[in-house]
Amino acid sequence: MTSWSLLPIALVLLCSNILCSLSCDLTQGLQQDFLLLNQMSTFSLVPCLKDGTNFNFPMEGLEGSQLQREEATAIVHEMLHQILILFNQNAAPVAWNQIQFKDLCIGLDHQLDQLERCLGQQVQWEGPSLESETLRLTLKSYFQGISQYLEGKGYSRCAWEITRVEIRRVFLFLSKLARKFKD
Repeated sequence: MTSWSLLPIALVLLCSNILCSLSCDLTQGLQQDFLLLNQMSTFSLVPCLKDGTNFNFPMEGLEGSQLQREEATAIVHEMLHQILILFNQNAAPVAWNQIQFKDLCIGLDHQLDQLERCLGQQVQWEGPSLESETLRLTLKSYFQGISQYLEGKGYSRCAWEITRVEIRRVFLFLSKLARKFKD
């Protein structure tokens, strides 16, 4: 086989690697999610400040430099999944732009599919490691707390606005994490 006959194979491998890298980059999708979440509501937060709460975002364990790419991917997947559950299980305020809300949910679903394709299989937490299971349960608990907050406030407009601000914070964190592990 001559070097010229290997060129098409090399180009296919290079192109498929580039395509894979592009499909694994969530930074643009996360930025779009953040923008949609920002634009969904024009309601002022001032009347809602009395309803503010600390959801205790679990920074510890999520930001460490010891995180591997697979763990970071699993964290991003779990958080996007929990956000989608939160939005799909609870009726968002009618005052929110429903087209943008629907676009956000579609985008989240697309990013979850993208993450799963990127890894070539269903995203799962690596092994039965106590640390990774603790992290997963911490994330689930964090999002359950948000859901309980909404329920406790009767899914009021202010409760949703406070939640929207918190989810924006989550998207900022996810964007930072995605950039850190970008190909």
